[in-house]
This record gives sequence, C-alpha cells and structure tokens, in this order.
Amino acid sequence: MIQYRKNALFTVIYAILCLLLFIESGSFLFIMLVWNIILATLPLVFMNQGLNKNEKWKKIVYFTLWFFFFPNAIYMITDFIHLTNDQMIWSIQVEPYSGIANTRYSMEIYQWSKLLIISLGAFYALLVGLESMNRFYEYIRTGKGNLVSAIVVVLVSTMAAFGVFIGRFLRFNSWDIIRPFFLIKEIMGSLTGFTWSFIGMYTAFVLVAFVLFRWFKHGISE
Repeated sequence: MIQYRKNALFTVIYAILCLLLFIESGSFLFIMLVWNIILATLPLVFMNQGLNKNEKWKKIVYFTLWFFFFPNAIYMITDFIHLTNDQMIWSIQVEPYSGIANTRYSMEIYQWSKLLIISLGAFYALLVGLESMNRFYEYIRTGKGNLVSAIVVVLVSTMAAFGVFIGRFLRFNSWDIIRPFFLIKEIMGSLTGFTWSFIGMYTAFVLVAFVLFRWFKHGISE
C-alpha cells in the first residue's frame, strides 16, 4: 500500500481542512466531501489491483469493481451545485457614466473557502479517475489496438455519465447494484429528455477531459 501514500496524505490534509470548515459552519457537506474523496480514490486502487493480477478471473473482478466505482471519480464535479445558495456576486445601481463599477463580490471568507475546498476535491477526484482510465486504456490498447481501446473509453465514459446521473438525481450509490431489480425500476422511471441530454453532455466532458489529460501526461506537443 506504499504506492498510495500520496493519496492518503492528500486525503488526510483534505479531511483536516473539511473538518475546520465543518466546525465553522456545522454543514455536513464537508463530511460528505471527505467521503467522496475516498470513493473517488477507489477506482485507481481497483485498477492497479486488476493490472497486477495474473489470474484472469481476478482481473475481471477488479476491472468490474473499477467500472462500477469509476463514476465516483467524476461525480465530484457536480458538488459545485452546493454553491448555488451562496451569493458571491451581485449588481448595484449606479449613476450612468459615473465610472463606478456596479458589480460587487462577496467578502465572506467562508464562501470563498467553500468554493476552493470543493474545487480542490473535484480536481483531485477527476485527476485520479482519469489516471485509472488511462491505465485501463493503455492495457486495452496493448492487447487490442487503438480502435478497440478508443471504443472502450467512449463506452466507459457514457456509462460513467449515466452513473453520475443515477448518483446525483436518483441518489443511488455504486453498491446499490446488489439491488438490480429495484435499481432498474427506478432508472426506467426517470428516463426523460433531460436524462439523455445530461448523459450526452457529461460523456463529452469526460472524453474531452481524458484527451486533455493524455495530452499533458504524454506531452501536448507530441
């Protein structure tokens, strides 16, 4: 587990910062952010375990776990919705051509701290998730070639976007897969035009993020 010491260090530091904000505000959002960070790290753990196993059945088990937990890594982007009740910018009336700016910004340090802690968590979660996907992509590409690996990434991104929808709007978790019939029933009842639009938009986001990740990881000029 030495390979995860940096992830553990970040999680501890992040948890301390969230604890301070929890003490300041009493909001359980900051407890959930720590939990989300832990869930976001699991896909990388499962992927590494799968790649390190020689037995095919063990690889399948860990890759399956990665598949179902991967949405947790890209889910934290949606935590920005918790800022919607914080008024951080507003306009005031001023005389025309007075030269006085009519835009005002919040000077409440708590609101800016909340913005930064959510951003930090979402950034980490996205990076660690994309790293796990990149390792899977390289694994598939080595055995099956560029086309198959690209198709797999698109499929995984689409299903992950679907998973984010399920988690954010239906409030299910990765482990709810053990209740497949109830889960399917709830999903079928939630399919609307918004569902497909959200999934399509989020899939595009994940794919663009993955391409950018690979550009910077392997050299954007290559």
